[in-house]
Amino acid sequence: MSTEYTKDGERLQDVKNGKKQPWREKKMRSVLLSDSFGRLKQFGKAERVKNCSMELEFNQCVETGKLKLVMACFCRERLCPMCQWRKSRKIFFEVSQVMDEAERQRPDIVPLFLTLTVKNCKGEALADTLGKMFRGWKNFINHRKINSISVGWFRALEITYNRKTDEYHPHFHVMFYVEKSYFKGGKYMSTADFVRIWGISCKLDYDPICDVRKVKNAKDKKMNAAEVAKYTLKDSEYITQDEKLTDKLIGILGPAMKGRRLYDYGGLLKIIAKQLGKEEPEEGDLIHVDGEIREDVATILIKFRWGFGVADYVRR
Repeated sequence: MSTEYTKDGERLQDVKNGKKQPWREKKMRSVLLSDSFGRLKQFGKAERVKNCSMELEFNQCVETGKLKLVMACFCRERLCPMCQWRKSRKIFFEVSQVMDEAERQRPDIVPLFLTLTVKNCKGEALADTLGKMFRGWKNFINHRKINSISVGWFRALEITYNRKTDEYHPHFHVMFYVEKSYFKGGKYMSTADFVRIWGISCKLDYDPICDVRKVKNAKDKKMNAAEVAKYTLKDSEYITQDEKLTDKLIGILGPAMKGRRLYDYGGLLKIIAKQLGKEEPEEGDLIHVDGEIREDVATILIKFRWGFGVADYVRR
């Protein structure tokens, strides 16, 4: 672990697989989110987000210098960049475990990667559009043709924002398991079939864009698992240099997402997730999100605290 110093002390340098972890960047954006909540007079949220991950405690491996987070207080606000980042890592690790176990138990199944979209919408229509999509998902997964081929699935919502058109693009990413015989049997469905059923399920008066891909190998599976586990919202899209725009976006996105089940399991994957104690992707621990350091290696405890003056984590 390389070390950087300020006049106040050693700065946090958490590097994994050669990549510096974005603790500072996420905390800085969380501070900006807190400021926005304050301007929107949502003072409770502003205070919780401001205090999110103020102190971090790590076990540091004596031999390698690698860090593993062991203590922190996260606010769990859905729009918090810090919590979104930790949740994304947690979900990627857990979904990968569930998929590996599903394929171990059922070597006769393979995943498809689905992307199900609707037309872009303006901010005032986002909540209604999401409602239509979530109702549509229930209809889609219970449709007789989809139900006949589905072995299990994991579904995630993503929303992107187009600043040029001032429109939102909500869509679902799905890891969707079928039996290997699906590709040669009479139940095989073309992309046009998925488009038709998704359109009917959402009661759309147009043909939506859908993408259906077979996951070909382990590398492909890892990439697609990362896609379903990534942030529902990219914080750089709704926390901007323009305070008025930031407040507008947060004022729209927060209420539209309230009460939504952003991630969910079904079928065999739901059963296995329950067996592994991972059936609620959005709940649980945001500290131990992966297996970074073995429990039997020698470690020392080190602590860092956010310094507003230096805008960084400094060792205590």
